Amino acid sequence: MGLLQGLVLSIAALTALPFSDACEAWLETRRPYIAAKTAHEYALNIKTLSSFFSELRLPEIDGDLVRAYQKMRQQKCGAFAINHECGVLLQIRKRIGMPLADYQPLPLPKAERGRVLSHEERERLFRIASSNPNWEAAYLFAVIAVNTSAGPKETYTLRLRDVDLEHGTISIQPRGAKNVHRVRTIPLNEEAHQAAIRAVDRANELGCTEPDHYLFPFRKRGGNIHEAHYDPNKHQTSFKTAWLALREKAQLPGFRMYDLRHHAITALLENPEVSEETVEDICGHVSRRMKKRYSHIRMEYKRAAVEAIMAKKKPVSVKKSTAMKKQPQEVAELADLLFKLLKLR
Repeated sequence: MGLLQGLVLSIAALTALPFSDACEAWLETRRPYIAAKTAHEYALNIKTLSSFFSELRLPEIDGDLVRAYQKMRQQKCGAFAINHECGVLLQIRKRIGMPLADYQPLPLPKAERGRVLSHEERERLFRIASSNPNWEAAYLFAVIAVNTSAGPKETYTLRLRDVDLEHGTISIQPRGAKNVHRVRTIPLNEEAHQAAIRAVDRANELGCTEPDHYLFPFRKRGGNIHEAHYDPNKHQTSFKTAWLALREKAQLPGFRMYDLRHHAITALLENPEVSEETVEDICGHVSRRMKKRYSHIRMEYKRAAVEAIMAKKKPVSVKKSTAMKKQPQEVAELADLLFKLLKLR
């Protein structure tokens, strides 16, 4: 496919190529118009699609084959990922003038409320995560995420220059226009600061020494942590293997890495002394649904504050009303007595 790079292929050429070659050729024609991140995601989707459609030509793929693909993929991942993969296929079919009219995306599950850890679960998760050296990266990632609200991708893509150990902060700089509301600098509490220190030391040990090198570098080949080779210019894309293992041992089935961010946001929203503005300064965009969920807690705090104002004013008001009710003669006698006392002095 190297010879095809940069070439604008005709529809006839695309339809004549095997599926994987046609998809790669199509992607090369799209690169000038899409972000590098989007191109990378398309390439991953094409790789997954190619493992199923293999040597088929694009015109040979019909609705029944796509439905078979959806069924096969449901054994390994959710509807969201499958719909993205099929969406790429639909774009390529549209390019050759053969849209799939009978395609149906899989229904997406209703948004589930994120999981929040109890104090005991949080303690157990981190105790177990820190017990195995092979889980160290996942452990450090989890400690930073749960204390800062940084999402998985925001944590994976931290560079050494984004971590300021001297001032105790991390800078979240997500790439892409969709994430402008997530650009922020987050202060580190003691737990997160210690994890960041160790994460920087670990990155240095793995060859990450330049400011643009990643805090969690990409592991290029298998073996244990001492045998593996790391690429400092690429970031870790997942801690899935370690996460699933430590999650099972911690007896937390279904607890996702993204739930660490949800836990942090929840802890902040549940604290009535933390304003919503401060929450968003720390967390970036927070969904309206989450704000609404905790609005009753914040309203009760506001109500208590208003009641406190009234309680403080009440004694002052009572004193004034009592003084106002004194008879003029009593007031005159008090004034005369005060005058005499001052004269004696």
